[in-house]
Amino acid sequence: MDHEYWVVRLSGILVWNERDIRKILRVVSDSSLVTGLTEEETLDFLQYGFEEELDSLKQTYDWIQFKKQLVSKLSKRETKAPGLSVLHPDLFEED
Repeated sequence: MDHEYWVVRLSGILVWNERDIRKILRVVSDSSLVTGLTEEETLDFLQYGFEEELDSLKQTYDWIQFKKQLVSKLSKRETKAPGLSVLHPDLFEED
């Protein structure tokens, strides 16, 4: 991934300083390792599907939360029943 190209491209879109855009590129790079998406796919998602989180980041400047939200939205997860609705194995009655 050409960082200089993305810094210029994102500077026009996000209207942030270069330091913050480089932080976003680091977050994208880290999250692409976890999610399996390419960095370009993740950047496209940032531009078109992650507006609320970007606005929140501008207000809070919490990069850790931003990264967690990005990975959470892009990761494939299996949803399982909550722990309280599953009967513990020791409580099964034997016939």
